[in-house]
Amino acid sequence: VRDDATAALKELIYWHTQANWLQSRFPDGVYTDVLGLCKVVSRADIAQHDDSLTPGRYVGVAPLELEDDEDFDQRIEEIHIELDVLNEEAAELATLIQTNLAELV
Repeated sequence: VRDDATAALKELIYWHTQANWLQSRFPDGVYTDVLGLCKVVSRADIAQHDDSLTPGRYVGVAPLELEDDEDFDQRIEEIHIELDVLNEEAAELATLIQTNLAELV
């Protein structure tokens, strides 16, 4: 039950984060070029780049976004919870592997 609740919480946090991210990039719900993400270019621009469709040639590099302390603290807490769950699963799997190997030998 705990694993299901943790997974559901992680999924909720993920989609909430994605929705906030999209709203911050497109606040009016209208497409705009976003440095490092997307850009509308003409066929002439593409021709100038030898018809390369590699996005990096056009979108550029987004500036580094630094998290504020609250976001950082929240993310560290999420990572800590995830690590606890993964450690529990690893211990269970190690026990299962040892049991299975003991049965084979």
